[in-house]
Amino acid sequence: MKSASATAVVGNRFERRREKTRQDLLTAATRVLAEKGLHDTKIADIATAADVGVGTFYLHFDTKEALLLGVIDHFQAAAFGRAEDALRDPALSAATRIRMVIRKVFSRRETTTGDRLLTLLLRDLAIEVPRAHERWLRDGPVRFWKLLRVLVTEGEQRGEFRADADAEVGARVLISGLMLQLMWQQHAAAVPGLAIDDDRLLDSSSEFFLAALRPVYAAREVLD
Repeated sequence: MKSASATAVVGNRFERRREKTRQDLLTAATRVLAEKGLHDTKIADIATAADVGVGTFYLHFDTKEALLLGVIDHFQAAAFGRAEDALRDPALSAATRIRMVIRKVFSRRETTTGDRLLTLLLRDLAIEVPRAHERWLRDGPVRFWKLLRVLVTEGEQRGEFRADADAEVGARVLISGLMLQLMWQQHAAAVPGLAIDDDRLLDSSSEFFLAALRPVYAAREVLD
């Protein structure tokens, strides 16, 4: 007869294995959806990419919509997880943290997976799976510009930024502009003039945003 501790160990091992399989499925789904698009992605494609059977897939996600909601959560957790260090360090100036957050949330890999997934989130889901699209809007762009607004408010309280700037409008324009530019980069090879270096895009966008927030005297000092 197994002891309670032995049963707990077996249970924990099972839960860890189950969670790993779920994460493998989400990672595979992110990649396959980015490569094939929403219409052409089959459950079997995702199961194969995760090296599991279709039956195992349905133990974790009972519908394609449930999978998409999981992918969105996975995508957002990765993006915001990269920004945690900057958010946790109040010793840094608000401007420095804003630069770091923009960099970390919008950082890209060597592949175009992120760009294609962003296209899926921005375009295809809005039509095909509106509930998943609304979830992404709530937990992605809206959450991000609220986060920037908090950092701007901290900067105002410290005297880094002027108090009369509309931080929310600025944050909305900054984030939506970056998302569109990064999404469009997957077409850069076919459209002359569309390509832009990621570092230049992120850094210059951040500086334009911060310049609009600085007190007038600080802006003049930077120009001088």
